[in-house]
Amino acid sequence: GFTRPLAAFICSIAITNVVGAFIDEVMERGGVSDRRAVAWAGCGFELAIVLGGIVLGKYVDRTKEYKRVTLACIALSLIFVLPLGLTEHWFGKEPVLLVISLFMLGFFVGPVQPINAELAVDVTYPGDETAVESVQQFGGNFCSALLVPVAGSAAKLDYQFLPNVPFLAGDIRGDVILMMFVSILTYLFYCGFNAPLRRSLADGD
Repeated sequence: GFTRPLAAFICSIAITNVVGAFIDEVMERGGVSDRRAVAWAGCGFELAIVLGGIVLGKYVDRTKEYKRVTLACIALSLIFVLPLGLTEHWFGKEPVLLVISLFMLGFFVGPVQPINAELAVDVTYPGDETAVESVQQFGGNFCSALLVPVAGSAAKLDYQFLPNVPFLAGDIRGDVILMMFVSILTYLFYCGFNAPLRRSLADGD
C-alpha cells in the first residue's frame, strides 16, 4: 500500500518543482514578461499550494477520502497544467487564463504531498513515521532532480497540433507534455490503491 502514496507524492513534488523552476519561461510564453508580475505570479502559486493544503487537508482529515481526493487532484492537474504550455494560434496569448491556471494548479497539485504523506503513515502503521516520511521526501526530491533538467530540454520543443484547422490549430510545449505524461501514469497506477488504513482502524478501536 505504500508505493501508491509514494508515487502520488513524487508526482506532486515533481510538477510543483518543474513549474517553479521555469516560472519565468512559463509566464513569458503566456504574455507576462514584467519581472514584478512574474514574481507575484510565483508568489501566488506558492500561496495557492499552502491554501490548497489547508482546505483539502482538513477535508481529508475529516473524511479519510485519501484516494478520491488524490485522484481528483491529479485529474485536475492535467487540466490546469495544459494552459501553461499551450498556445492557440487563433486566440493568441491569454495571460489571465495562464495566471488562473497556475494558481489552480498549485491549489490542487500541491496538497497531494501532505495528503499522501499522511496516507503513507496510515497504511504502514505501526511502522516508523519518520522513516516513512523520509523515504517519501527522498524519493520526491531525487525524482524531481532528475525530471527538472529533462523538462528544461523538453521546454525547448514545440509540438504542432491540428495545423490544417485554423480555429483549433496551436502548439504545446514539451515540458507540459512531460508533466501530463507523469500525471497520467500516476493516476492509472494510483487507481489500484486498496490498502487498509491501519492507523485509522486502530484509532477507531
